[in-house]
Amino acid sequence: MKYKAYNFTVMGSSHKRARKTCQDASVSVNKNDYILTAVCDGHGGDAYFRSDRGSEFAVKAVKQCMEDRDILPMLSFYADDEAKIDEMLVQLEKSIIARWNDLVAEDYADDPFTLDELESVDPKLRMRYAIGEKVEYAYGTTMLVNVVTDEFWFGIQIGDGECVTVDHSGNFDHPIPHDSRCVLNLTTSICDRTAIYNMRHHFSVKLPKALFIASDGIDNCFKSSDKLHDFYSMIMNSFATMDESFAILELLDYLPKMSQKGSGDDLSLGIILRR
Repeated sequence: MKYKAYNFTVMGSSHKRARKTCQDASVSVNKNDYILTAVCDGHGGDAYFRSDRGSEFAVKAVKQCMEDRDILPMLSFYADDEAKIDEMLVQLEKSIIARWNDLVAEDYADDPFTLDELESVDPKLRMRYAIGEKVEYAYGTTMLVNVVTDEFWFGIQIGDGECVTVDHSGNFDHPIPHDSRCVLNLTTSICDRTAIYNMRHHFSVKLPKALFIASDGIDNCFKSSDKLHDFYSMIMNSFATMDESFAILELLDYLPKMSQKGSGDDLSLGIILRR
């Protein structure tokens, strides 16, 4: 592959102060035939007290569904057929949602909700949780995925956060359509019963120079898209001019400071760079 993937997740400064768990999760996969990054941001409110597990399950579901690589040759074969591409990506999204729900159900069966977990939940929802209804809501999370092959790339998203690409001329783009329902602390989620209708995706045979996906904790550290793009330019420059291990260490050192000065939230970042 001409590309390499990296992922980073750090606990937010406000979560450290409150002694909360990190609700973000991320993963990078480097295979001979595809490169993958995924970033998931658990909701973390009182109703979503297992969203740290939910984000981990979303990452796991993405990895497991992509291991069925039959979709890659099919996407390559139908690359010029927009309707067929949409159909196949929707099928992949359905598979990820189904696998996530399976993982949630397995976890709940092995470890039912405790009284301590339910204590801060709204009474009406607590009653439903107590009888085993809507338990997937406690695991709610957003999800961002990028997959790159030598012939095409695609991105899948539900909820907030941003996918940003950089072309070979240095131009930035946000190719996955924005969801207007994701504003302030509101977001769509993989736990929604209508999750499949809230998924968005983008497919292209034009391979960029770099791809970035980030949880909203990173987006909220910057006052504008231009400032976010400057941050991504800095990362590309680091990997281009430094030994890879030093560039990784520099970013791992910088992210906690960025959370402290910026959003205070957990930060997750997935990067795919052309070698």
